[in-house]
Amino acid sequence: MRFFTAFGAALLVAIGVAAFGQDSDAPRWDPNATAASLGLEPYQIPDDFFPVFPWDHLGDWMSKYQTLENAMKSSAECEFTLSGFVNSVEMAKEAEKNGLRCIYETGIEVFDERNLSEEEIAKKLAAIDERIKQVVEETKDLPNVVGYNLVDEPGSYKFKALATAVAAVKKYAPGKLAYINLFPGYASTIGADVDSQLGTYSFEEYLERFVQEVKPQLLSYDNYMLEYSEDMRNLDRASVFFTDLFLVRKVALKYDLPFWYIGSSLCIMEQSSPPTPARYALQTYLPLAAGADGLTWFLYYPLGWSYSPIDRDGRKTLSWLYMRDVNVQARAIGTYLKKFRSTDVGMDAIYTQAEAPKLPQLPAKPTKVLPNLKTSRSNNGSFDPNDAPKVFVGEFQAREGDDLAALVVNMDIDASVKVTFDAPEGYVALKRVSPVDGTEESVTDEDRAGGFWIIPGHGTLFVWKKASEEEKAQAAY
Repeated sequence: MRFFTAFGAALLVAIGVAAFGQDSDAPRWDPNATAASLGLEPYQIPDDFFPVFPWDHLGDWMSKYQTLENAMKSSAECEFTLSGFVNSVEMAKEAEKNGLRCIYETGIEVFDERNLSEEEIAKKLAAIDERIKQVVEETKDLPNVVGYNLVDEPGSYKFKALATAVAAVKKYAPGKLAYINLFPGYASTIGADVDSQLGTYSFEEYLERFVQEVKPQLLSYDNYMLEYSEDMRNLDRASVFFTDLFLVRKVALKYDLPFWYIGSSLCIMEQSSPPTPARYALQTYLPLAAGADGLTWFLYYPLGWSYSPIDRDGRKTLSWLYMRDVNVQARAIGTYLKKFRSTDVGMDAIYTQAEAPKLPQLPAKPTKVLPNLKTSRSNNGSFDPNDAPKVFVGEFQAREGDDLAALVVNMDIDASVKVTFDAPEGYVALKRVSPVDGTEESVTDEDRAGGFWIIPGHGTLFVWKKASEEEKAQAAY
């Protein structure tokens, strides 16, 4: 996250250069690589666990604002399933006392291999292996430690070090996670007027090389464009959120890797408006609809920024309340969707080509699960009545059985949207999944005919059950 403390002009350069096309002449990765050919070992998230956590280094930051006891207690009350990163046995045990799993800091040196000799590189790689072995030994009796934090936002010139670190975690702590968070697509690429942060010609190259060279267990990335775009009012910036989301999803599916998304829970930019329930919801439901397997918030504590969930005096704020409520929804919907796999995703355009002719085309909303999906808007809100409501749709197929699911997200932050749709062929029983506890609610034909309201920024998960032979016969009769 260090990139965002001084992004300023670099962000604008990156949006103009990195996000919209600037690929190299030829792929600098193997286009034929697969999960099997790379020998990937995806992180297996426990069935009873949907990762939701604050992206905070508790060892360095927490004591400025809260005691250890208060930090873990308030995190559990905020409906997190993981604490911020811990760096002591005491912290890990306090997290466990509050029902929280945790990711343990390794403190390894993830070095830049440029300008180093082979001998220097070999020594540093050996030190990484030894350090991870030591940390794993220190934490072997802590059942709530699910993994180890390696580095944040590495450029490609650190991939060699990370490959050694990931291999060491797999060797010394089988089944545990080697956690790495990646840059967003608007970090600078080769060819920008700054030292390249990605160290590649494009974001796609960065993701592909990361997978092929590091052999990670999952993809984690941050993207704060829903804040930076003032809730999608700035189309250039809003489009970068979606291009990143679609590309990370594509690479994750290609290599059968889970992916986690990190959103903004405070004001990182001075000129940003405060986070609202709708912004929190958008940053929850959009990744979930795209198939995200975990959700993270930057940050829990202020660190000099404003409108954080915990203020400078250690008190809960309105942001804390909003984040708690959306964490409940993330856990309910995310846990339910663990039984499904993402099959398709798309959206009604957030802009027309006339509005933004230089922006990339984004996938249209899929129609297999919710055929003939139609939308209408509530009368409240400031909008052009001729402007059709915008929705984002993710489709899913049950991992076992024939159930189909679709998560529909209202991208409007000003007005509620009503949706109606037909049944997919061969399916008769419609369920709506509770965002409070993940239980299924039966829906009648009359309910479906009347439509379903989705409040600003939020989503609704619909599930179809396949018709039985008896139901098919009755329908034919």
